[in-house]
Amino acid sequence: MKINISFRYKLEIIWPQILWKFIFLFIVVVSITVAQTTITLKNNFIEKYKNRATITATYTIDKAHERPNSAKKDGDLHIAGRAPEIKLPVVAEIMNAKDDKDAVDLVHQHEGTTDPVKLTGAWRIWCEHGGHSEQIQGKRLSKFTTSNPDHVFEIHPVTKIGDISLLRSLKTIDGFEPKDAERAFTSYEGKQCQIKVDAEKKTTTIITPMAGYNYVEFIMEPNATPFEVEDGTLLMAAVYDTNEDLLVRNRRMIFIKDSEPEKKLKDLKSGDRLHVLGIPRLNLAIVSWRVRNAVERPEVLTWNLPYEIIIVAVY
Repeated sequence: MKINISFRYKLEIIWPQILWKFIFLFIVVVSITVAQTTITLKNNFIEKYKNRATITATYTIDKAHERPNSAKKDGDLHIAGRAPEIKLPVVAEIMNAKDDKDAVDLVHQHEGTTDPVKLTGAWRIWCEHGGHSEQIQGKRLSKFTTSNPDHVFEIHPVTKIGDISLLRSLKTIDGFEPKDAERAFTSYEGKQCQIKVDAEKKTTTIITPMAGYNYVEFIMEPNATPFEVEDGTLLMAAVYDTNEDLLVRNRRMIFIKDSEPEKKLKDLKSGDRLHVLGIPRLNLAIVSWRVRNAVERPEVLTWNLPYEIIIVAVY
């Protein structure tokens, strides 16, 4: 009789608990797998842009927002399109677009046509809108029917379209609440990453979870002498929140040439800090370094996601 009671207890009480734990674990594993974004880049593209702030593209505009986002949302105008220089789905974004009617009108003049427009801005690879599709550089692309297709590549912020300079748009966004620095940088620092190399195809694949936290407000303090490149300035800096608590000891910052943030950087004196608005992107220089050193140190291919910050405004 005791045996029957014990067996019945296990059957009715213990086994359902084990079953539910198994189901929960299965859901977690599936969710993690689904959430991964796969990006395959050509090695020569990585080497060309790893130490550049911007990219210039011959941009075919497929679909754009009818009007800029509200200031509360972020004030951007999203422009989906394709470019032979990039060979990935692209969304270009004009900051503070309501202040640049001529640029918005030019976008809509080219929208849906086969007449491309020359467009320059900060290149940005980030897994915020990657969706479930693999992002493979060089894969044939069809015309987009939405302003927000699955994508990891952005030209954000746009600094020039046609003959119209948009450097003035790199400023704080009135009416918009940026992301909290502590939450944002904790998220950036904790993102996992796996890198795979295909020597025959000369490509590098980055596998990483979705990453958000656009437009983060923080304070930065230079750790080294700024390094000027053709289209901007690169700088290693410490990151503080707005209460001046240290969050990250050393992270690369990207300043676009002739932008207001770059001008403010050049005016800094030793020990000064800048109160800034930034957006994250993949650091291709570190991706390149990991690939080059993977034979002797295979563990570098599974280190956390390498990222850097584009400085788009100064408070």
